Amino acid sequence: MIISINYKNKMSRLVRQLACYAMGVFCFAQVAQAQSLIPAIATEKTASQDSISSPTVLNGELMNVAYGRQSKESITGAISTTTGAVMGKTLTPSLSNTLFGRLPGLTVMSGSGEPGFDEPSMLIRGMGTFNDAGFLVMVDGFETSFDNLSVEEIESVSVLKDAAAVALYGIRGANGVLLVTTKRGFDGETQIRLSARTGFQKPTRLPDFVDSYQYGMLYNEALANDGLPVRYSQSDLENYRTGSDPYLYPNVNWYDEVLADNAPISDLNLTFSGGGKTTRYFILLGYMQNQGLYANTDSKRKENSNADFRRVNFRSNIDVAISPKVSASLDFGGRIENRSYPNFNGASLWQNMAMYPANAFPVTNPDGSWGGNSLYPDNPVASVLGRGYTSSHDRNIITNLKLSEDLGDLIPGLRFSQAIGINNWHRGNYNRVRSLAYYELGAGDSGSEEPYLYYQRGLDTGFSVQEWGNDQWNRVNIQAALDYVKQLGDHGLTGMLMYHQDVLNVSGNNVPYANQSLMGRFTYNYQSRFFAELGFAYSGSERFPKGDRFGFFPSLSGAWVISQEGFLKNNSTINFLKARASVGLVGNDRFGGSRFAYTQDFYYSGDYRLGLDNVSNGTINYGQLGNSDISWEKDLKFNLGLEATLYGKLAVVMDLFYNRRSNMPVNTDNIFPGYIGVLPPYENIGKVNNRGFELDLRYTDHIGSFNYFVGASGFFAKNKIIEMGEMTHPESYMYRTGHAIGQQFGWEADGFYSPDDFEADGELKQGIPVSSFAAVKPGDIKYIDQNGDGLIDQNDEIAIGNTWQPEFTYTFNVGAQYKGFDLELFFYGLTNRSVSLNGAYFWGLQNDANLSTNALNRWTLENQENATFPRLTTLPNENNFRPSTFWTTSGSLLRLRNIELGYTIPVTWTQQIKVEQLRVFVNAVNLFTWDKMDMVDAEAYGGYPPLKSWNMGVSVQF
Repeated sequence: MIISINYKNKMSRLVRQLACYAMGVFCFAQVAQAQSLIPAIATEKTASQDSISSPTVLNGELMNVAYGRQSKESITGAISTTTGAVMGKTLTPSLSNTLFGRLPGLTVMSGSGEPGFDEPSMLIRGMGTFNDAGFLVMVDGFETSFDNLSVEEIESVSVLKDAAAVALYGIRGANGVLLVTTKRGFDGETQIRLSARTGFQKPTRLPDFVDSYQYGMLYNEALANDGLPVRYSQSDLENYRTGSDPYLYPNVNWYDEVLADNAPISDLNLTFSGGGKTTRYFILLGYMQNQGLYANTDSKRKENSNADFRRVNFRSNIDVAISPKVSASLDFGGRIENRSYPNFNGASLWQNMAMYPANAFPVTNPDGSWGGNSLYPDNPVASVLGRGYTSSHDRNIITNLKLSEDLGDLIPGLRFSQAIGINNWHRGNYNRVRSLAYYELGAGDSGSEEPYLYYQRGLDTGFSVQEWGNDQWNRVNIQAALDYVKQLGDHGLTGMLMYHQDVLNVSGNNVPYANQSLMGRFTYNYQSRFFAELGFAYSGSERFPKGDRFGFFPSLSGAWVISQEGFLKNNSTINFLKARASVGLVGNDRFGGSRFAYTQDFYYSGDYRLGLDNVSNGTINYGQLGNSDISWEKDLKFNLGLEATLYGKLAVVMDLFYNRRSNMPVNTDNIFPGYIGVLPPYENIGKVNNRGFELDLRYTDHIGSFNYFVGASGFFAKNKIIEMGEMTHPESYMYRTGHAIGQQFGWEADGFYSPDDFEADGELKQGIPVSSFAAVKPGDIKYIDQNGDGLIDQNDEIAIGNTWQPEFTYTFNVGAQYKGFDLELFFYGLTNRSVSLNGAYFWGLQNDANLSTNALNRWTLENQENATFPRLTTLPNENNFRPSTFWTTSGSLLRLRNIELGYTIPVTWTQQIKVEQLRVFVNAVNLFTWDKMDMVDAEAYGGYPPLKSWNMGVSVQF
């Protein structure tokens, strides 16, 4: 025990000395000896440091808000929060994937599962704009990427949703804000924590295609439907069925050949935290490795590479009391990332695996050469194993320095703070690549000793090294703030005035991205029962014309803690009850098109020739017309909220919101005719309304030593386009205005044409609408003639299904603890969304593509009543393969997102090995999915699929 204590003390002194050197505070030994003369760093300050402003301190728990902290009961805005400990239950390379269902109001949807490129799409309170809906991510008060971080360095993550919560972000706050706070030190002996997790991953779902024999049979059927001779003879089909010659009659499952059964994933994190009265520290070093699904790749990366992502995270957060009146913090963190992947476009590789039929060609020929042919030139296995690899190396360094001075000697309650944040990112590329020849196989002449003929396509080359595409950016933030806190009897006053400047220099851009803001927040409370807050920002962006770059963005909010009133105080049923409301205006400066839409651009385009000498003269054309009055989007946000705790066990949070987005920049080329000869400008004419609700419930109780909880949450968001500058349509049902952003449009299917719909000569009977897209036959998809003109054409396109983004997101979880054991199940669901089925996964035989097993239930004369797939055809079919209700299905799903079982070893056991806490656990991510899709994952298809994983781990604290 004595050895353990000395070890901790030595480690504590070493870290403190390093902290002082980093901060430029010398003679730490003398300072340490004088600890009793220097006041401790304020607990509330060091607990977060998410901003340079001081917290508003009342009696309750402190929570993070924009550029500060407030007591939970005093918050008047709509804010949801989760912790790094909760997020850490999900082992995933991308930090964003730990947020599924954890924050009401935040929609998270899976994307590609490819290592290093697996970030999901995220929205706060649904879609509020048909421009860029991306939100701000603020880490410890400075903008950066969320997925730069390791879950072990996260203290908490909050989503700011209403005007009161985001007002200080002004011109950039309309889409919401994700507020991240990293861990900091504490007053106490050094704690050393080691966590290690490892597991393996598999696709949530892979498509299922027909085999060679089925493909040949169905292809012949399609040719017969087209009136063309068959391609495969009965002898060919029999050879495919029996597999008598796997080279001339292959039966290849490309997914089995390219992919391994599973892929490993692991991470390791080591942290040190602690401190004393004057210095506190948190230090992290983490490592993550995520390997891809590609089989038989070279682990040494000489010939090829699996998809591989490796990341090192590091962080040092240090807080120092320099003097009785001055405190400082220095945060130094970042990441180093290495990505490697096969030298072939990932999306194209997965497209080929889906498109190439099982009988296209063998993986390798009898002589070991790569198989292929002119129709299917890119052998998927060779694309992974034979072309070399590409790789990138990223490094990101973040440094934040913050100082805070107590000016109470001048004005009691006044504090002055300053901060500078520097964020630098660089990427370098190293590729070792080559081209490959493939050989088309043919049958040798009868009686020949050589049974196969080889026809070379392409050329083999040696490896070449490419080092190009280096990129970088650098961001510098400057902040300065005055904070004031005053309590006058029953009346509490706080004020904050802050200047913020953000300059982002990106390589290849001559003009930096820049934002400036002067912001403030003033609060008043009476007896900790009534709260009022005025927030504002006067902020601007460089992407608008001089003289019109700044706007004023105010918010007003209030809260009433009803449970503090006499008629509810000390009530055993209603322990806590608070009502709040907010209204305010914020902006969004992001939209597509030209970065500087107010300028007129010109570009060189082509030439004309003059004279007998045919002299070439270059031409200069107009770019899109500039609009000198272009401005930002404006979002007027309304919110009503209610928070309650009942019976000391049930926590309830409810919110209703309504957002009115206006002044949205719209590309007006749909309004003006093309014969004006120039692209018209962006105009601020767009309007969108977005409304919804949120409900979060959590019940916690115990039966003896058995503790348990049940939680559920759901949020609904539905938007409506009020104005979008839409072109004139011949029919009212064709307008996108009045529908949701991203609403799918297509044709309403009405089953299949039957033989009874046709005359003897093959013409449609009188009164049956005629398709203008292609000549139809029995078994083709029939559409409803919406306008009754007797034609099925573009004028019959209507709104079909829902949007890709869900209108309703819900979760529920249940957990328990008993004698060291803990168990939690977490479910995540999406509903009111639609998925369009298209491409090689569903539209069989187009361009000689593969056929999914869905095609086995195609329309035939014998299967007219039960068919779920149109007649087969090898010809381009503009009638069948177009957006329609036939190819639209529900995208609703429910996942068992996370399940974890853990056991914490009794302290009486671990103390014997000098360990304070030891926990072992197993968990699974995306273990089960319930949806209406049978071919692909309902959230993402068309490339590297989302993944499920099984993991085990250990957490040790010394």
